[in-house]
Amino acid sequence: MQNKAILFAAFLACFVASSVAAQQTGGGATTPNGLQIEIQSPTPDFVASSGEKLIEVEGVASTIGGVKYLDMMFVMDTSTSLRSTDPKDFRSAGAIGLVENLSPRSDIKIGVVSFDSRGELVQPMTSDRRLVVQALRDMPRSGSTNLAAGIVTALKELRAHGRPNSSRVIMLFTDGQSNRRQAHAAAVKSHGQGATIQTLLLGSNKTGTEILDEISWATGGSLVRVSDPSKLPQAFLDLRTTGVDTVTLSVNGSAPVPAKLAGGTFMGRLPLETGENRIVALATSIDGRTEESAITVTMRDASCAALEVAAVKSGREVVSLEDKSVEIVVDASRSMWGRMHGEPKMVVAKDILQDVSYWFPEDLDLALRAYGSTSPSESADCGDSRLLVPFSEHNREPIRAAIASLRPLGQTPIAYALNQAGRDFGSRNDDRAVVLVTDGIESCGGDPVQAARELRDQGIIVHVIGFGLGSVADEDTASLQSIAYASGGHYVTAGSAEELKAALVQTVATAYSVYKGSTQVASGSLGSDKPLYLPEGKYRVELHSSPPQSMAVSLAPRDSVTLTLEKAGGSVSHYERRDQIAYRSCEDMVAAIERLESGQESLHTATEDGFPSNAD
Repeated sequence: MQNKAILFAAFLACFVASSVAAQQTGGGATTPNGLQIEIQSPTPDFVASSGEKLIEVEGVASTIGGVKYLDMMFVMDTSTSLRSTDPKDFRSAGAIGLVENLSPRSDIKIGVVSFDSRGELVQPMTSDRRLVVQALRDMPRSGSTNLAAGIVTALKELRAHGRPNSSRVIMLFTDGQSNRRQAHAAAVKSHGQGATIQTLLLGSNKTGTEILDEISWATGGSLVRVSDPSKLPQAFLDLRTTGVDTVTLSVNGSAPVPAKLAGGTFMGRLPLETGENRIVALATSIDGRTEESAITVTMRDASCAALEVAAVKSGREVVSLEDKSVEIVVDASRSMWGRMHGEPKMVVAKDILQDVSYWFPEDLDLALRAYGSTSPSESADCGDSRLLVPFSEHNREPIRAAIASLRPLGQTPIAYALNQAGRDFGSRNDDRAVVLVTDGIESCGGDPVQAARELRDQGIIVHVIGFGLGSVADEDTASLQSIAYASGGHYVTAGSAEELKAALVQTVATAYSVYKGSTQVASGSLGSDKPLYLPEGKYRVELHSSPPQSMAVSLAPRDSVTLTLEKAGGSVSHYERRDQIAYRSCEDMVAAIERLESGQESLHTATEDGFPSNAD
């Protein structure tokens, strides 16, 4: 230390002179700037969603210049001696590791200088870190050691392309000693340009240690000495590049946690809470000074609310506020022997019809008709349609027994079966519907579309479920859609057991729509056990009953709202039950509703894409 003081007293005047000259020519500051720290990401106006439990905090801290920019020069010894002192080139691996650990969001320019007996700029300053890594990887090992040549080459590049008010740092690596006087003169120039030199020595050379210690001390830097070359990668990361020893992070007054510090940049992760979050980054310099940077970011609760709509009549849950009669017409033609997912379609359909029969509410009058179930296909019997179970509230067991006995045999006389179904309702004048479950189109020359129109004229709606259509789906879809649309009914396809069950629920129950303002954003059916997931907001639910029912509902994040309509006598009232659900992101749904409101997308397309419908 005494030697250092004597040496630097001798050329203190040189430092002062160079500093004055630097000021006169627009060079760097005469002394290192005070400690500064800046959080660069997230920005103060950042808004996080509630699905993000942790947020990345990144920034720059420095005692040697501004924190908006960091200009860094690697000055790397490439002398011949490294072939023996560092045969596996840990030197390059360490420098590359430091580059790769720098904050990706920080504005950093990096250049690379190699030196042996002379200095060479092998990579001009760039923001492209891939180029820097390649330059560090390709450095040679030949020649002698001239520290001054390397420093002066780096200073020339900093003077030409360094940015105003940046933190300027030279990362000097060597394994040996050099001309002391020339090195001191280079340190004087570095000090005059406001560039700090951080030095890293491989080995234990006494003179080399003294020279590097003097260079770093004079420019506000520090020296790290490593005897084992395999320790170089960690040593590069441990260098206090900008004079900062530690950075800690805290949020909303929590206990500080250490940030990862690399090359003057820091990175860390903090948990956020819904609402405003004050994030504080505290830097401590090597000499013990402290400074903090604070921002406030907002985390909005972007979780979904769950909405279910139910109906109650005479004290029991129903799928329609009106008295309702539904006849299920089942395709039992020969084509139902076709296989889906390894099983005959008829087997799958029978299992689901049996299952759904337990779901049908008791107040629903049901009937069951089948076609193609009695005469073999060869007989071409186009009158093969039978009412298996007539209308009744208490016929679920007979329906299940009739379903179990179905055996696919014959033709597909859809028009004839629909005509017969119209007669099955008799004098009933309640809410009436036919649900046709089929895997194919008319095979008897009838006109199912005309039959559907005639049912509509009687006040009967026809819903069609296209089940397991297979490779001819396009042709059959158009035909079956026409049947449903001719009566004002729904057409639904079902390619699996679960889809068939969902389709039956959808077509039997009274439908409802959900509006945000004048835009329909969702739809569902009474009796479904799967809620609609929607973002927070004010909505209007309209039940497609006779007469229609309309209810306003307000949803907050994580609400679970069951909206129940109750019919007593001739009047209908409604009430809400509220609970809470676990977090479920609604970011995609917010975007989908915005597209619906702007007319960029139709509800049909949005529902096909998975938003929003009665689905998990």
